[in-house]
Amino acid sequence: MNNKIAGILAIGLIISSFILGMFFVSAKQEQSIRVVGQGVKSLTADVAKWNVTISKNTGVSNQMEGYTLIQNELKKIKKYLLDNGIEEKNILIEPVNSYANYGNNSVIGYNFNQRIEARSNDVDKIEKLALDLDSLRNAGIIPQYSNIEYFISNLADIKAQMLAVATTDAKARAEEIAKSSGNKVCGLMSARSGIFQIRKPLSTDVSDYGIYDTSSREKEIAVTVNATFKIK
Repeated sequence: MNNKIAGILAIGLIISSFILGMFFVSAKQEQSIRVVGQGVKSLTADVAKWNVTISKNTGVSNQMEGYTLIQNELKKIKKYLLDNGIEEKNILIEPVNSYANYGNNSVIGYNFNQRIEARSNDVDKIEKLALDLDSLRNAGIIPQYSNIEYFISNLADIKAQMLAVATTDAKARAEEIAKSSGNKVCGLMSARSGIFQIRKPLSTDVSDYGIYDTSSREKEIAVTVNATFKIK
């Protein structure tokens, strides 16, 4: 009988120890706080790219003339760029693209397109070249398509800075929450970066894959950090 009682008591102690152990582990796990910090910064592009497409049409019988017409237009644009300080190494010329034009179920002519890119760290210069209509007209240049793209050259460094900003913001939020319950933050346990959003100023656009808007010279970069801090 005594052996049975001793056995029951032993089992009870084991169970109670297990429960207390679970409580201890649970309590220990609860001594942390998870917050989301954010970093936002305004940027100005320091690299610009002017994309130009020139186009010419020919009839059915003079298809080869299209290449000559495109070549003449290309010479005008290249001269315009070189004369205005764009280095030749920063001028990218893509191959000519041609396709047939159809009408009444037959070929009625051909269209020839060529794309040119001009890049520079002088953003003002690229804007002047692309937007000065009088200079373009005087150079005999009539683009079929023209647009400017804006980029940040030291983006990798800026991203590293923004992660630090977002983590600092997360810590500040954690400290405010911990303070309200009489605790304090005593260390970072883990952190996970969100996706960078590089967008137009005042934009609320967000994408799961990230955004890199190139249409605006002025930009805003935003990133979040999910951080878990130890508290005591």
